[in-house]
Amino acid sequence: MLCGTLSGCGSLKELTSSSKPLIGSSPSPSASATASRDATGDSVVAKLPARASGPLDTGTVVHRLKQGNFTVQVTYWTGDNAKLYTAETVKTINVAAHIEDADSTHRVTVTTFQVIQDDGAKRSVVSTDSGKFDVTPPYPYNTVVTLPAATAGATQLALTIRFDLLVETAPNSNSYYRSTALDSLTLPLLTNGAK
Repeated sequence: MLCGTLSGCGSLKELTSSSKPLIGSSPSPSASATASRDATGDSVVAKLPARASGPLDTGTVVHRLKQGNFTVQVTYWTGDNAKLYTAETVKTINVAAHIEDADSTHRVTVTTFQVIQDDGAKRSVVSTDSGKFDVTPPYPYNTVVTLPAATAGATQLALTIRFDLLVETAPNSNSYYRSTALDSLTLPLLTNGAK
């Protein structure tokens, strides 16, 4: 008899490959929790802490920053598995920005791009790019930001992203006004075995 040689097998019905639960069979234990016994001998289920979902869990996120009569569209993406970010890991994030809802006759330039990282214990500027970068449609601004390891035990990274823009007041006037586009991105971090 086949079941007689398999340990823990009560009947041949338990060996089927059905995706539906078998009648009379007990549910299989959960992979996310483990059972142990407390001092009284009662079974206790230990739950792992859950990691909050983050904007880069799917690999990319798009933000639209309204700036008066035009919009700065910022796309963030990573080749990393953002679900595995920890305080200790170095993170690489790609940033692409372009202007929408504007004509191409008014010149727009990025004069400063800056990223500030705040892990709750330490706040630091992790990237600054200064110059005169033309983002008049259809030109984009693209860069890569490397986020250093955070303070041990940090549960999230709050990023503040700043674009300082000069926008031409009239076509070919060579006269500009400043517009600052601010954005934020919060990256949850794995801690103490969270999934």
